[in-house]
Amino acid sequence: MAGDLGAFQDWKREREAVEKEMDRLVAAGRPASSEERQVRQLQFTALIARRDAAARTLLKADAAALRSRAWHKSPTPAAGAKPE
Repeated sequence: MAGDLGAFQDWKREREAVEKEMDRLVAAGRPASSEERQVRQLQFTALIARRDAAARTLLKADAAALRSRAWHKSPTPAAGAKPE
């Protein structure tokens, strides 16, 4: 469970950093030249990729934690089976 919280905190920090950078780019206004607009578009694309990568990492950590918990659970007897 502690690993789950760490993965969540990592995702949250990355998401907040990406949002802050996106907000900064938006606040800077529309670039004057087409070259600057192209650079801005690439910056947003990179930020979206960072945000998506952080989300995928969180989902992988969650899936791994679920598999680990399932593996550590004791098997349940089959329906109708009599205990020994």
